[in-house]
Amino acid sequence: MAHAQAVPTITLPGITIKPYATDQLDVGGFANASPARPGTGARGARMRNGVRMNIHKQVEIGAIWDFGPAPGGQMRLFEGQVSYVGLKHFVFTAGIFKPSFGLESMQAQGDTVFIERSSISTITRNLATGIERQAVQAETYGRRYHFAISATAGTAGPGENGNQRGMAFRLVGLPVRTGALLVHLGLSGEWVFRPASAGNASPALTLSDVPEMNTGTDAKYLNTGRIAAGSAGALGLEAAVAWRGLFFQGEAYDIVVNGRAGQADSRRLDFHGWYGQLAYTVNGRGRQWKGRTASFSSPTCDRRQTMLCNGYGVLEVAARYSQADLRSGPVQGGNQQIGALGVNWWPTDIIRMSVQYEYGQVHGGREPEHFHGIMSLFQVKF
Repeated sequence: MAHAQAVPTITLPGITIKPYATDQLDVGGFANASPARPGTGARGARMRNGVRMNIHKQVEIGAIWDFGPAPGGQMRLFEGQVSYVGLKHFVFTAGIFKPSFGLESMQAQGDTVFIERSSISTITRNLATGIERQAVQAETYGRRYHFAISATAGTAGPGENGNQRGMAFRLVGLPVRTGALLVHLGLSGEWVFRPASAGNASPALTLSDVPEMNTGTDAKYLNTGRIAAGSAGALGLEAAVAWRGLFFQGEAYDIVVNGRAGQADSRRLDFHGWYGQLAYTVNGRGRQWKGRTASFSSPTCDRRQTMLCNGYGVLEVAARYSQADLRSGPVQGGNQQIGALGVNWWPTDIIRMSVQYEYGQVHGGREPEHFHGIMSLFQVKF
């Protein structure tokens, strides 16, 4: 079976080239839903492959293509960025990448505790940050801090509109960092001062998400529809505590959408949401903090083993509760509440298998709904 040491790294004079892969197969569906939803679905949720290169410890280049989701998805550039890292504790980046915003957003997709991020994390980061974003960013980081500020445009890919303009920042500190205990506190903000517009249409945006699991067959129960907007933004708090194998993480966000001046309805709309999750590493070493992204890695083996740690692999159990309320004034995008349980298993460093159960309700909105869902994941990541 493959393990981390089997992944080749190409080393040339002054140049290191590392292959990158996050390939995921999701299988699952809604065991019970009202109204009824399509049954089991399977899809290659993420099929991201490419390389990351370091040149003389001065410049980093990332080139990653997303071949998914499959079937039915459009292939597109996931990352195409250049970073200058020659100044200690500073990074300057330009291109197509994921600007720093929010704790769960900055965790690599293969490192998140649950198969999909909470809805409020997804909705907020898609305003002005998130993956495949055209941006420039300056950041500084160390053992106990991280600060980043970015200017952003639209997202890359077929059918995407790049004329949006915005900015974002993130400030994180570790007030406590000992051998056994780590406390993470942070603040993130973003502002879209020119929402995207297609053709001759007025600038607008839509806030929506699937119910924290996506088989490729389910709809976005949370959905505001198209909102004519002059500007929009979000502000959020993040916190995490890691103590031995125990890990808590939570975030809360407020979203503001300002209507266009001169429109019949130009009122301000306010949306909000939060989540909290708890995980415990049963076998292995708990999640570790990474200063570059101010986020947490997946659990790893607490011994020098890359296969079947302590005889049966790294094992983690987790629980999460989340809420996202997209109701404000005339906009009734729904109020979603979801409780989820999950089990994650890493038989080797690069292979992950997960099973997740969730129960959720969506009140109001276009599609009031309650559902039981089960999702499984097979992942290869290096």
